Amino acid sequence: MTDRKYSMKMEKQFKSKRAGTLLAAIVLLIGIVTVSIQYFNFVSQTVYHESVSHLTEIFHQSNSALNELVNKNLTYLHMWSEYLQNTSSESEIRDCIDNAQKETEFSNFYFLSAEGNYQTVAGETGYLGLQGNIEDQITQKKDIIMNATLPGKPQLLVFACPEVSGTYQGFAYDAIAVAYNNSDIVKVLDIAAFDGNTSSYVIQSDGRVMINHAVNGQKDVYNFLAFLREHSDLSEEDVLALAKKFQQENSGAMLVNLDGKKYYLIYEAAEIMNWTLLGIVPADVVNASMNNLQFKTMFIIGGIVFSVAVIIIIIILKENRLRLKRKDTEILYRDELFQKLSMNVDDIFLMIDAKTSKVDYVSPNVEKLLGITVEEVQKDIRILEKLHLKDSEGEKSNYLENLLADEQREQDFEYIHQKSKERRWFHIIAMGSNVEGKKKCILVMSDRTADKKMNQALSEAVRAAETANRAKSTFLSNMSHDIRTPMNAIIGFTTLAVSNIKNQEKVQDYLSKILSSSNHLLSLINDILDMSRIESGKMHLEETEVNLSDLLHDLKTIIGGQIHAKQLELYMDVMDVTDEDVYCDKTRLNQVLLNLLSNAIKFTPAGGTVSVRLKQYQGTDKERSLYEIRVKDTGIGMSSEFARKIFDPFERERTSTVSKTQGTGLGMAITRNIVDMMGGTIGIQTKQGKGTEFIVRLPLRIQSGHRHVEKIVELEGLKALVVDDDFNTCDSVTKMLIKVGMRSEWTLSGKEAILRARQSMEMGDAFHAYIIDWRLPDMNGIEVTRRIRSLGDDTPIIILTAYDWSEIEEEAKDAGVTAFCSKPMFMSDLRETLMAALGEKQVEIHDGVFPSVSSEFKNKHILLVEDNELNREIALEILTNCGFCVDTAENGVEAVEKVKNSTEEMYDLVLMDIQMPVMDGYEATRQIRAINDSALSRVPIIAMTANAFSEDKQTAISVGMNGHVAKPIDINVLLPMILKYIK
Repeated sequence: MTDRKYSMKMEKQFKSKRAGTLLAAIVLLIGIVTVSIQYFNFVSQTVYHESVSHLTEIFHQSNSALNELVNKNLTYLHMWSEYLQNTSSESEIRDCIDNAQKETEFSNFYFLSAEGNYQTVAGETGYLGLQGNIEDQITQKKDIIMNATLPGKPQLLVFACPEVSGTYQGFAYDAIAVAYNNSDIVKVLDIAAFDGNTSSYVIQSDGRVMINHAVNGQKDVYNFLAFLREHSDLSEEDVLALAKKFQQENSGAMLVNLDGKKYYLIYEAAEIMNWTLLGIVPADVVNASMNNLQFKTMFIIGGIVFSVAVIIIIIILKENRLRLKRKDTEILYRDELFQKLSMNVDDIFLMIDAKTSKVDYVSPNVEKLLGITVEEVQKDIRILEKLHLKDSEGEKSNYLENLLADEQREQDFEYIHQKSKERRWFHIIAMGSNVEGKKKCILVMSDRTADKKMNQALSEAVRAAETANRAKSTFLSNMSHDIRTPMNAIIGFTTLAVSNIKNQEKVQDYLSKILSSSNHLLSLINDILDMSRIESGKMHLEETEVNLSDLLHDLKTIIGGQIHAKQLELYMDVMDVTDEDVYCDKTRLNQVLLNLLSNAIKFTPAGGTVSVRLKQYQGTDKERSLYEIRVKDTGIGMSSEFARKIFDPFERERTSTVSKTQGTGLGMAITRNIVDMMGGTIGIQTKQGKGTEFIVRLPLRIQSGHRHVEKIVELEGLKALVVDDDFNTCDSVTKMLIKVGMRSEWTLSGKEAILRARQSMEMGDAFHAYIIDWRLPDMNGIEVTRRIRSLGDDTPIIILTAYDWSEIEEEAKDAGVTAFCSKPMFMSDLRETLMAALGEKQVEIHDGVFPSVSSEFKNKHILLVEDNELNREIALEILTNCGFCVDTAENGVEAVEKVKNSTEEMYDLVLMDIQMPVMDGYEATRQIRAINDSALSRVPIIAMTANAFSEDKQTAISVGMNGHVAKPIDINVLLPMILKYIK
C-alpha cells in the first residue's frame, strides 16, 4: 500500500512535471512563431525601404537627365540668340540652325511671335498651340518651357528664348524656340530597372501630364490626379494631400492600389517650371525578392516547428536534463537579442554591483560611444570611475552604494571620447535594484551630443543675429549723425546765403560749400541704396566693351583733383598687359576702383603716395585672362582685427563721431560684393601706421576682334633706350618694345642713360628712340634730354610721366623733348606715341574740357514734363541758360495733349519725369509713341528721373524712351545726352 502510494505520488509528480514541460514547450513554440512574424515584418520593412531607396535613386537620375536637357537647350538658345543678333544673312542662319539640329537632335526650330504664330527655317508658318499664355513671359524676357500641339502631329515639348527679336523672311518674331517630340523626351526618362516595368510621367502641380511614358499597356494619362481618383483606392483627402506635396515641390514614395493591383508611387520635384517627375512600378515586380525571402522564411518556420515538436518529445523523455539547457538557451537568446538592439541605439546599459563596483554587464556599444572596449571595462573596474555619480556635496563616498532599491536619479555628464578625443554629452539615469539580497545599480547612459550641438548652434545663431542687429543699430546711429552733418551744412549755408544775398563773393563761397555737402549726402544715399540692392539680389552686371587704357586714364583724371588737394603723389603703371580691350561692367569696375582709391586718398596724410598697378596673367583660356589690380597707399593702415571684418557691411573702425573721416562704412562691403559678382577675388594687406594694399583679381573676357598686329614694320630692328627709376616699369615697357619689333635696353639712372647714348653713337649703333621718365632720382628727364641733345643726337625723345606736364611743356620742348606719354602706358599708347615721335609728329594733348554747345542749343524747343515745382524750376533755369526754349507740363496727360496738338517743328525733345500724378512717364511715353502722326510720335524722349537703377533704365527703353538721365541733374551728363538726340 505504501509502495503504491509512493508510485502514485511519483506518477503524479511526473505528470505534473510533464505537463509543466509541455506547457513550457508550447510557450516556447509560440515565442518562436511570434519572433518569426516580427522577423518577417522586419524583413518586409527593410525590403520596402531598400526598394524605395533604389527607385528614388533611379528617378533622381532621370530627373537630373531632364534638368540637364532643359539647361542644355536653354543654354543653346541663349547662344543662338546672341548669334542671330549679330547675323542678318538668311543662308548663314539656316546653316547655323541645321548644324545645331544635328548636334542637339531637336525636332523643329521656330521663329515665334508673342501671339504664338511661328515660321520655320524652310518658310513654313502656322500657330503653335502652346498650353499657356506666353505673351507676358516674352515681354518679361523669361525663358519658356511649355507643351504644344500641331494638327496631325504628336505632342511637343517647346523651349523658347525671348532675348532676341527681329525679322526672318518677312516674319517678325519675338523669340526663337526648339521643339522635341514627346517620344524623344521619353528616351531621356527611360528607366531600365525592374525589366522595363516602370512607367514614368512629368506632371505640373495641378496634375496635368506634360510627358507620358507608360509601359506594359498602361493607359495614357492626361491628368494624374484625376487618374488616381478614378483608378486608385486613395480617398479624396489623400489625393488632395498628394497634390499639395506636388505644389510644395516635395519628394517621396508610397504604395497605392491601382485597379486592384499594388504599385509603388515615387515622386520627385524637378528644378524647372514647378514640374514633378513621378513613376509607378508594380509592387510584385519590386517585391519579387521579398516573396522569395518569405517562402524561405516559411520553410524555415516549418522546420523550426517540426524541430520543436521533436524537441518536445525529447523533453518529455529527458525533461530534467533538457529543462536547464532550454532555460540557458532562452537566456542566451534574450541576451543576443538585447546585444543586437543595443548596438543600434545611442544608449549604453550597465549593471554594476553597488558595493564593489564590479561590472556584471555592459552593452557592446560602449566602445563606439565611449572609446572603451567591453574587455577593458570588465578587466579594470577603475576605468569606470569617471562614470560614477557623486552626490550633490561632491563627497567621495560611493554614490551607487547609497542608491536605494527602486530609486531613480538623473544627471547630465560630460565625457571625452577615449579614441577620437571628441567631447560628448550624456544624460545618465541610475536605477537601484536588489537581486537576491545584493544591491545592484542599472545605469542607462543616453548620448545627447547631437542635441547639445544643435542647441549650441542655435545659441551661436542667436548671438550672430544679435551682433548683426547691434551692428545695424550702430550703423543707423552713425548714419543719423553723418546724414545730419551735410544737411546741417546745406541748411546753414543756405540761411547765410539768403542773409548775405548782396555779397556776391560770400554767396558764391556758401553755394560752393552747399554743392560739396550735397554731393557728399548723395554719395551716402547711393552707398545705402547699393547695399540694399545687393542684399535683395537686385544688382546685376551689364557687360560692355571696355578699353582698360581709357578706363585707367579716365580714373586718373577723376581723382586728380583730390590727389592735388591733399598734396599726395599718384603712381599708376601696368605690367604685361597685352590685351587691353575686354568685356566687363565698366560702371561697376569704376565703382570698385573709385571706392578703393577714395579710401586710399582719404586715409593717407599729405606727402604720402597712392599707387595703382595693373597686371595681366596669361592663362590657358584664350577667351579670358586674369587681371590683377593693386591699390596701395602709405596711409594710416588698420588693425589686423578690423582688417578681418573690413568687408562686412555696417562696419567702420572709426566713425565720424570720433574722427573727421565720414562715410557709410558700406563701401568695402559693396566693393567685395561687386568683385564676387564679377567672378573675382579681393584681398588686403595692411599694418597700422604703414599703409594698406588691396589686391583685386578679375577674370575678364577678351575682345578677340580688337587684337592688333603686334609688330610695326617701320620700327622693326630699331633700338630704343628706356630710362625709369622703377624696375617694373622698365621691364614692362621693354617687353612692349620687343613685341613691336624693336631692340630695347633699359637703365634706372639718368647719368647712365647719357653715358649709353654717347657710347652708342661712338660705336655706330645709335639709339632710334629714348623713353625717359620725367622724375628720376639723380636728374629729371628734361635735364637728361638737354644733355643728350648736347651730344648732337637728334633722336626722338619721349617723356614718360604720371604727372601733369602742362607747366613744363614749354621748357621740355626747348630742351628737345619730342613727345609726352602719360602713365600708365599701355601697348596702344606706346604704338601711337612711337609712330608719332619717329614720324616727327608732336603728340597733341587735349584737356578733355566739354566743348561749348550753347550755339547748337539756341532756339531748340524742349518740353519739360515735371510734377515737382522746385525740380521744374531748377531744370527750367538750367535749360534756359543753355539757350533752349522750354515749355512745361505737370503730368503725363498734359504732356501727351501738348505733343498731340503741336506741329512737327514745335518740340525737338521731351524730358520726361517718371513718377507723376494722373499719368506716369511710362504711360505718357506709350501714348506719345501711339500717335498716328509719325513725325510727332518719333519725337526723342529722355527720362529725367530719380528712378536711377539699371532696371529703371531698361524699363524706360522698353516703353519707347531714347535715353535715361538720373536725378539730381548733372549738367555734364544731361547736355551730351540732349546733344545726342536733338535734331
